[in-house]
Amino acid sequence: MTIENKEYCGTIVLEVNGVEYETVSVDTTTKTNAKSVPTMNSKLRSLGSIRGTKEHELKLEMLVPCDGDEPDWINLRDGTLTLYPACGSGGKREIYVGCTTEEVGSKYQVGKEAVRSITMHALDLQTS
Repeated sequence: MTIENKEYCGTIVLEVNGVEYETVSVDTTTKTNAKSVPTMNSKLRSLGSIRGTKEHELKLEMLVPCDGDEPDWINLRDGTLTLYPACGSGGKREIYVGCTTEEVGSKYQVGKEAVRSITMHALDLQTS
């Protein structure tokens, strides 16, 4: 029996409107907003559901460059964020379009790098 060593992606590259930026972390969440439809029936349970409108949320932790070369996060509207594996082989691109910033925060700690915490929503997610 042969055990195959699979390669998994551990690092991603983040581009904002086609420009690469260094990132600490990226958390993405897609909500389907599907819901069950409660009805009164002899089974005493819901018998169906409805489709919801998808929502895409992104939470970014970005390094704060000393030279100030970073996007105007607070005013980012209708942007495109692209995530892809840095491992160079395989993997899918995730392209979030219609991105708009909801919240921007900064964090400064002794002995650690300064980071911006950005929360935004996207209107659509495409993969390639």
